[in-house]
Amino acid sequence: MTTLIIAVAAGSLLILIIASAGYRFYKLGERQTEKIADLENQLSILSAGAVGSDDRIVQFEQALSQLKEHQNTMSIGLSPQPSYDHAIRLAKKGVAINQLIDNCNLSDEEAHLIDRIHGSKQSSGNPELH
Repeated sequence: MTTLIIAVAAGSLLILIIASAGYRFYKLGERQTEKIADLENQLSILSAGAVGSDDRIVQFEQALSQLKEHQNTMSIGLSPQPSYDHAIRLAKKGVAINQLIDNCNLSDEEAHLIDRIHGSKQSSGNPELH
């Protein structure tokens, strides 16, 4: 009878150990399932963000390309700026207005204005403006 009680107690203890281990494995499985679901959610958020970033980068590259093209077309259409400093030096030396227009790419009005302001008194015949 004692052996029977020992056998029943040992069996009960074994069942209790197995049930406890099973419960711990069940809880561990639940925690791992939650972590996996959380990681999958984070991965999908990161993937969606990366796709959005790729689209924005492509848009920025397209805008930059358009700006470069616009700048190139503008720089092609621009004529070189007249050299006012050079024209002033020439006017002070008494160079004729026609030479200012030809040598410095000035308009007729610009050449006359420079000659009037900076030209020598001998070439313009006008009193110097102050």
